[in-house]
Amino acid sequence: MGPSPSEFIARGDFAALEGLYYRFQKTEDIIDLFGVLKTILDRYGSIGRMAQRFYRGNVRDMLWQVRRELLDEHEGLMFFFPKPSGANPLKRWNLYLRWMVRKDEIDAGLWDFIPTHRLIVPLDTHIFKIGRCVGWTKRSSPSWKAACEITEALRGFSPEDPLRYDFFLCHKVGIGAGCKGVRMPECAKRCALLMDLEQDERADDDRRMKNES
Repeated sequence: MGPSPSEFIARGDFAALEGLYYRFQKTEDIIDLFGVLKTILDRYGSIGRMAQRFYRGNVRDMLWQVRRELLDEHEGLMFFFPKPSGANPLKRWNLYLRWMVRKDEIDAGLWDFIPTHRLIVPLDTHIFKIGRCVGWTKRSSPSWKAACEITEALRGFSPEDPLRYDFFLCHKVGIGAGCKGVRMPECAKRCALLMDLEQDERADDDRRMKNES
């Protein structure tokens, strides 16, 4: 690709990609993906301008528009860019939006047209297990609704930026602490999240008792 990926895409000569593959994605899929990126650059100038054109206050509706406009004819890319159905939590879509919208030491924050409170948590297996364990969702499998319920719970801690906790929960609690999604005796000493939540619950109980007395 050379020093400028955007120039490589704009030229449209993807012969250098022959033989590349990534997990379940074959060479044809990789070339298809770069073809879609070229279409985006040709039509809109950038991915951000394309997203801004389709965003009307709801990120899921925006993703539907992008999917219909650019990806419906590329079945090989369905694994990376699934249709926004109720059964799919759209982890990759939502993770990309987190990178592009939030701005801190982790996320780039290049887009300013989507408010951070509109983002939905990128629901992977770790966040789902944690959400089930602490009661943020009672659903039996990851889904869009489960992602929305967990996001709503996180809004209780940070209404304007609920995804500020996503990296910590996934990497420190989920991966780092090895959360199994089930409360066990050792969780009381190992899980920083559970300790904080239990402390908040005790404080709430104390306030209720004082109000009742």
